[in-house]
Amino acid sequence: MSSRSLPTPPERRAQGAARVMAFFVANVLFAAGLFAHAFLYNFYLDALGLGEGVMGVAAASLTAGGLAALVPAGVLVDRIGPRAAFAASALVATLGLALGAWVTSPPTVYLAAFVAGAGTAGWRVTMGPFVMRVATPAARTRVFSWNVALLLASGAAWTAAAGAIPRWLGGALGGELAGLRAGLLLGALGTLLSVAALVPARLGGASPDEEERGGAPRPPRSAGRPAGERGVAGLPRGLLLAVVFVWLWMTAGGLVLPFFNLYFQRVHGLPIERVGLLLAAVQGATALAVFGSGEWAYRSGPLRTLAAWTLLFPPLLWGLAAAGTLGPAVALFLLQGIVPPATNPLIDQLLLERAPGERQGLVSGWRNGATEMSGLVGGSAGGFLLQHGSFAALLATAGAVALAGGLGLVATLRRLDRSPAAAPSAAGAPRPSGG
Repeated sequence: MSSRSLPTPPERRAQGAARVMAFFVANVLFAAGLFAHAFLYNFYLDALGLGEGVMGVAAASLTAGGLAALVPAGVLVDRIGPRAAFAASALVATLGLALGAWVTSPPTVYLAAFVAGAGTAGWRVTMGPFVMRVATPAARTRVFSWNVALLLASGAAWTAAAGAIPRWLGGALGGELAGLRAGLLLGALGTLLSVAALVPARLGGASPDEEERGGAPRPPRSAGRPAGERGVAGLPRGLLLAVVFVWLWMTAGGLVLPFFNLYFQRVHGLPIERVGLLLAAVQGATALAVFGSGEWAYRSGPLRTLAAWTLLFPPLLWGLAAAGTLGPAVALFLLQGIVPPATNPLIDQLLLERAPGERQGLVSGWRNGATEMSGLVGGSAGGFLLQHGSFAALLATAGAVALAGGLGLVATLRRLDRSPAAAPSAAGAPRPSGG
């Protein structure tokens, strides 16, 4: 390999920083449509006179679209790269989000949600492999967590704007429904603009792993594993079991996340705009906490950090179920809101660092399959429990599911680390103090 085939160390650092920054900006723009949809869509459906049952099925349709797109998205990432797959996902998501802002009948609501879910799932599948391509091994723990923290911080602004737009534009456009529609369409525009932000993120040439070894290809993680350690779709059985527990863990959040806006409106009597400001403030505080979680994981190890977060989550949900006044409810909502975004990047890293590089898209698809299935089950079950029960029962159930899923996930990952057949992984080991 010639000396000109690889950039010099300063050039590598500059190129790597540009790629990571382009990745961050694109994700922030993509998320504009998702945050607007997540906050406003139940209010939009309510303004149309559609009830909680339709809301729950719409949330389930969103995740059903994601489930349908996961295998194609994973294959697409492995075949054409995360950058092109990201762009395709953004176009599909924009179509679904924009369509959802115009439709008014339950069947068309479900169809639009299905299309938006397909694009959103494709985006999620690309993110993990994207980080593996743009970040060096030493920086990945931080980049994974920083990405989530930036999404939360920017999401605070998107949520606050989405909450205010119906009041700002509703009068000029003809009422609350028109204002809600404008907020949804402006969010979809942000998702579309994310494609342009990817221009600097050229991913050709050597990966960060190869550059650190002077261009030598990375040996596959699966090398040396007995054939008996492979399971469905060529993935280790232990890794598949971990994905099952990821699904159970994330179902706890899927039960309650689509309904927190209604929780504060109905249980504590807050108007829509104040709910938007509250969720935005919580997202901003959560972003700072996730930055801190990334540093904690960088020093003590992702697996140890994941274990601590999973033990904290169930008691917070149970406390929120029992909260009778706004003050304690806000405090508990803030604390529980930190846990899912803090654990998501840790789960991504722990799974992808145990996967062969040429199969990371597939592994990301399985991991995001767990995410989408948790939303499908959680959204439907949550809407049913809420329609026939109470918020207290919904939150208590979610806490029990979180406890079972979190304990199973951590135990499975620890067993994988102790297995003689498992490939060595830096993901679960503490880093040296020199980092």
